[in-house]
Amino acid sequence: MDKPTTNTRIAGLGGFFGLVLLALIVRLWTLQVANWVPYAKQAQKNRFTEISSPAPRGLILDCNGEVLADNHYTWHVEVIPKDLPSREDDLEKEVAILAGILGDTSAAELREHFEKIKSTQMQALPLPGGEDVPFRVVAQVEERAPELPGVRIAECARRHYPHASLAAHVLGYARSISSIPKEQADICKSLPYPDDALNGPNQSPKPEGIEAMPIYGNDSIVGQTGVEQSCELDTNTAPAVPILQGRRSRTVYEVDRLNNPVRLVYQEEAAPGATVYLTIDARVQKVAEAALANAIRTTTGKTGGAVCLDLETGGVVAMASYPTFDPNGWVRGWSDEEFKALNEDSRKPLFNKVIGGQYAPASTFKMVSATAALETTQIKTTTTYLCRGIIHEGTKHQPFKCWQRKGHGRVDFYRAIAESCDVYFYEMVRKSGLTSSAIARHARLFGFGEPTGLGLTGSACGLVPTKEYKRSNTGDDWRTGDTLNMVIGQGYLSSTPLQVAIATAVVATDGEVIEPTVVRKIAWPHHMHHEPTTFERKVRRRLELRPDTLASVRAGMRRAVTYRNGTARLLDALPFSCAAKTGSAEHDKRLHTHAWITAFAPYSDPRFVVTVLVSEGGYGSSTAGPVARDILAAAMAAKDKPVSD
Repeated sequence: MDKPTTNTRIAGLGGFFGLVLLALIVRLWTLQVANWVPYAKQAQKNRFTEISSPAPRGLILDCNGEVLADNHYTWHVEVIPKDLPSREDDLEKEVAILAGILGDTSAAELREHFEKIKSTQMQALPLPGGEDVPFRVVAQVEERAPELPGVRIAECARRHYPHASLAAHVLGYARSISSIPKEQADICKSLPYPDDALNGPNQSPKPEGIEAMPIYGNDSIVGQTGVEQSCELDTNTAPAVPILQGRRSRTVYEVDRLNNPVRLVYQEEAAPGATVYLTIDARVQKVAEAALANAIRTTTGKTGGAVCLDLETGGVVAMASYPTFDPNGWVRGWSDEEFKALNEDSRKPLFNKVIGGQYAPASTFKMVSATAALETTQIKTTTTYLCRGIIHEGTKHQPFKCWQRKGHGRVDFYRAIAESCDVYFYEMVRKSGLTSSAIARHARLFGFGEPTGLGLTGSACGLVPTKEYKRSNTGDDWRTGDTLNMVIGQGYLSSTPLQVAIATAVVATDGEVIEPTVVRKIAWPHHMHHEPTTFERKVRRRLELRPDTLASVRAGMRRAVTYRNGTARLLDALPFSCAAKTGSAEHDKRLHTHAWITAFAPYSDPRFVVTVLVSEGGYGSSTAGPVARDILAAAMAAKDKPVSD
């Protein structure tokens, strides 16, 4: 009776062992056949240990070769975990010696750090409190090297801005990869250095099992704003090509099971990043920053921005934003007090007002309104309107005032621009039929309400309002009063100083919408095997207007300088001819208006455009005007000096 049961059990046990054997066979097949390649690569990788170090970032120079950002070499104390003493008493002795040399770091802190990093790792790690040490520390560490196994002195390149705050908002700053957002750091660390930039004629072939060189390591710094960020990588290629970021060094050793080096397998030397030449002229930049700061300090102004464009190249010759900051603070590290002051300053020193500040363009916008009127209505340059200083509109007789409270009297087109008569522009709407849609269409043609294409982080597009915009944001319909505000550059309209400069360039060049740039040339390092990349003048579009439209607007802006009551009369003292348009933007009736001026020179053959904004500065002629005058004079004086090749 028991025999069948016994046979069943034996059969079941045999089947179980058969399944186990089958599973083992499948697992062996998976390891040795199906997944042989990845496991072989992992085994090969375990044979090697890599030691790497960062490379110097590329230089940033102005258009004449003046260094704006370079690298300052400092001494750091580093630790190689593998070489630290294994015996506790020896480690205690080394910690005591090192603490005595450093002075500012206690033995307890050093011991705690050594315990954290103690491993078989050959990669040198920075020692907290051992950054940028003086020569005294270097000499003592070198002298007592036999007593300090695993500790060494290394020379490190740190970003350095020799002119401190000069062009800070253009240059931007770079930060340690460990202090940037994790998402950004993870993306950076996944990027491989392009192989074609490593395989030079003197480079030995990379052995099998060694992975691609990463662009970034844990000790890298990454550009965060300005040119430091925009020229960090060229992401228009696949894979991304580093520009300012240099090529890291790498030494690969074959190691035994205890991670002891057996032989040198492969080596790649460090190389600096590309040299970036800007369109910025340091001489003009200094004048722009000094003049802007002086205007704000000596008036009611709070903040401001100034920009100078070269119409011949499309380059930004100067870009100043006030208040400013010293980007070296990001390198050395801000003190708690400095960082708090920087972030709590209501004037936002880190914010670039030229590309990101959005303000009502006020009467500088009359360039656009005048163009729209000449193109879409029957108005002519001889058309006149009577200005008594105020008009009343609508059933409620809402008052719309001219800045000249006494009125300008009988005004024609040219005088309306020269003396910035608001009533003349109101009457363009009320009596000549200039519509808000026509104004908005021409504003967009001039570059308002769209990206400038400059490529710097923090750029804003401003706003060109429409009937739909007002209805969706306020629930109210568009009224004639909204058009009256818009025609003089007020109301919902907003723009950046750079957009006003681009619009002024449209008038100066007879219709070209320039896409400005701050980079003139990229000189690639030798190992990249690239010819220099140069950036040519770029025109986004050319306006198709009547032949005399922009010429009439230019003539009105010229009269703003030459007329006895012209709002930009102070520019007539310059030794060259220019044209301009001023503005005073209302934003809060309790505060002073924002002061604007935009100008171009020479009048007959325009080369430069300068636009200046001083927030709460009052009148454009008296506050922003002197800044524009100084910048134009500096730009014209510098234009004949050849730039570096």
